[in-house]
Amino acid sequence: MDAVSIKASAISRLGGTSFQVKPDLTVVYFDGNKTEPSDSDITNKIAEIEVLEARKIAYGSIADQLDMQYWDNVNSTTTWKDHIAKVKSDNPKPS
Repeated sequence: MDAVSIKASAISRLGGTSFQVKPDLTVVYFDGNKTEPSDSDITNKIAEIEVLEARKIAYGSIADQLDMQYWDNVNSTTTWKDHIAKVKSDNPKPS
């Protein structure tokens, strides 16, 4: 996702209904918008979305994860659990 899409998604998830995010990342709210989230709420939601996107990429496909789980079961290893733990530690949720 690009910066404009991430910011638009953050505002939408915070209840924004009628707005436009411009290429310079300024936001224009239109009449009828039910809520205008604060800048700090938007910033926090953007951080959350960025972590989720980074994790989604780092986790890999479901097929690859299932293959890891299968081979962990066959070989009595913890490759999948180790992989998931590393992704989470490399991409901690914002506080």
